[in-house]
Amino acid sequence: MSMPHPEFTLHDLLANAVERDPGRVAIVDGKAEYTYEDLERASNSLGAALVESGVKKGDRVGVYLEKSWEAIVAMLAASRIGAAYVNINPLFKPPQVAYVTQDCDVRVMIGDSARLDDLKPGTVSGTAFYKGERPGDEAAGSLEDLAGVLENGEVSAVERSVSEVDLATILYTSGSTGMPKGVATSQRNVVVGAQIVSTYLQNTAEDRILSALPLHFDAGMSQFTTALRVGATLVLQRSRLPGDLTKALRRHGITGFTGVPPLWALLLRSAKSLKERPLENLRYIANTGGRIPQANLDELRQLLEPAGTKIYLMYGLTEAFRSTYLPPQEIWRSSSERGNCIGKAIPNTEIVVINATGEECAPGEVGELVHRGPTVAMGYWGNEEATRKAYRPNPLAAPELLDVERVVYSGDLAKRDEDGYLYHLGRNDGMIKSQGYRLSPEEVEDLLIRSGLVHEACAFGVPDPEMGHLVMAVVSLRNGEVPAEEAVEKIREHVIKNGPPYMVPKEIIVEDELPKTGSGKIDRKGISNAYANG
Repeated sequence: MSMPHPEFTLHDLLANAVERDPGRVAIVDGKAEYTYEDLERASNSLGAALVESGVKKGDRVGVYLEKSWEAIVAMLAASRIGAAYVNINPLFKPPQVAYVTQDCDVRVMIGDSARLDDLKPGTVSGTAFYKGERPGDEAAGSLEDLAGVLENGEVSAVERSVSEVDLATILYTSGSTGMPKGVATSQRNVVVGAQIVSTYLQNTAEDRILSALPLHFDAGMSQFTTALRVGATLVLQRSRLPGDLTKALRRHGITGFTGVPPLWALLLRSAKSLKERPLENLRYIANTGGRIPQANLDELRQLLEPAGTKIYLMYGLTEAFRSTYLPPQEIWRSSSERGNCIGKAIPNTEIVVINATGEECAPGEVGELVHRGPTVAMGYWGNEEATRKAYRPNPLAAPELLDVERVVYSGDLAKRDEDGYLYHLGRNDGMIKSQGYRLSPEEVEDLLIRSGLVHEACAFGVPDPEMGHLVMAVVSLRNGEVPAEEAVEKIREHVIKNGPPYMVPKEIIVEDELPKTGSGKIDRKGISNAYANG
């Protein structure tokens, strides 16, 4: 076999996979299977069509699709022409899509017909590629049939010079304040992330990886990039029904997959079936996006470890992809007696805990978790102030190198023990983590106020063992013309219609006026403390 291509870009990973085994199945989408050769041909065809539609190097390409073969092709097509793909949460409704597309100036959108038809004209400035029925003339921009484009195998390869320092993707993540921020992620960030994760998970071409997380999640995208890097088979899983998850693991002989805590609670509903028929092919599972409740982790270990399945506990932040992992043989450290152990730094990465004076914390001292390494992203798209706050000079660097290297401050409180293991102690802000999704209180409040019935709102999360947090909201009403009970129903209907399911509050509490702090701000801490326990 000839020497593989250097791994600088996402499409370099594809080129190597094709060279190693062009006929190997790359993607399983429902009943359809696609080889690496198919992936090469289809991404080239779509890349050529994007160029023809006017996409320039550095432009943003929106991908507003359910997890699918077409979504995978779109990411690679954008990469090979030097554009940046922006995976948009398929649960988003038009207001959230409009925010993302305008924030990063999406030039071209690739999406399902029904979804794109719902968007207002002008949401995207260029061509739209549709999957499904061709829409009417009322949609903005010129239109292309995606299926026809992907089936066109006669297109010459598009040659554009793409470097590892070029923008690869923008990952939208919620911070503690304001609307979601786009994390500008380079080709190097994406490729090195795939190299690191596939190394410690020991992935090979023989793996059959279940893609159970959405592609707009950094961890969901990682399932694709790690599979691509080693030439493994990626099985796309869209159903969240407990029985369907277990069926997919069996039917496809899945060897590994990554999930978030609610997914493990879902899997445990099939505990009886798993006891009767162990998952003998399942080499590993990996958790991210929050701590698994100890009772669930204990049950997972009892069910899976006897059959040889290893359990990796991971921690990461979108601003730097993955950060730490706890190897399976050290999983005992995650027990309730030892606290929320998140292990040690992933390969090729340094994780330090920094105190308020900018010094490394002593063992047992609480500080902020800071990430140093090649997966540290480029910063927040179009937001210099937020970038300066999170991406700062390395506080432990020599004075001469202070302005040379940036590290990312996570906003997470942590401590290190005498053995060097890290323990996650929570956020130092009011982030809500619902069903594996991170969101800021302001995102929920903005949606509530847009109903036209809410004067002021305060949203917060209440801890829940399966969901991470349940969203709660305390509101005051405008004018008082609509009775409170009726207003709550109308507000809830508005949120359901205009936001994703994980943003819908479990409870909306009406007060005449929201308590304020001495400076006149809404007393978020006081409100959450008062209502968190019901």
